[in-house]
Amino acid sequence: MGNRKISEDMKLCALRLWASGWVQDDICKILGISGRSLYRWQHIFEDFGHAVKPPSPLHGRICIITRIVMDSIHLLYQNHPDTYLDELLFWLAIHHDIIISPSALQRNLREAGLTCKLLHKIAAERDEEEQTAWHETSKNDHRYYRRYGYALRGETPQLVDVFVRGQRYSLVAGLTLDGYIAAKVIPGSFDSQTFFDFIVEDVLPQTKPWPDECSAIVLDNCRIHYAEMLADVVHAAGEYCS
Repeated sequence: MGNRKISEDMKLCALRLWASGWVQDDICKILGISGRSLYRWQHIFEDFGHAVKPPSPLHGRICIITRIVMDSIHLLYQNHPDTYLDELLFWLAIHHDIIISPSALQRNLREAGLTCKLLHKIAAERDEEEQTAWHETSKNDHRYYRRYGYALRGETPQLVDVFVRGQRYSLVAGLTLDGYIAAKVIPGSFDSQTFFDFIVEDVLPQTKPWPDECSAIVLDNCRIHYAEMLADVVHAAGEYCS
């Protein structure tokens, strides 16, 4: 007797015949079933009231991301839609003690309707309240911002950020094989005079006459680097400038 699918009606019919006093062998012969199946159906019927055992409510592994945690993730992306996936992994580990792989987390986000899409950048300066907060936190730079964020399907992630460039700063440094020997930061940009002051005041005191160690100054082809006055000062100090 091969392994075949038997409908619930057939199983109930066999159980009724057996309950009516039919002999087990006759039931098995007429319906083409085995005696062990008849006993198994009887036990299932006594436990569940049906001839078919209900499916188990547990399928696969228990989901790590619970509904409460997913609600917290939704709230996080509402306030910070530009949060990266690796940052979300760290946030889950710190705040919810959850360790999950990036692929599994991405799958959970997709199933919850959170998809990655282009951010809609909103100027913070257009809102007085946002502008005040921006000044208090000194976030007045036109800094790099992220282009993508997460939001529910059909919604656009919105990021409030500044549009003004704010104060510009420039940095120049003297670098040797052993590391930095001088550095200077100024508001705005360097010109010939400010670069000259940096060489004379910060770099030359750290150098030695040629051909000792740190006796050659190498510059690139930037226009402000090539001033006759700068070359004269360096040569007067007994150093080589190229």
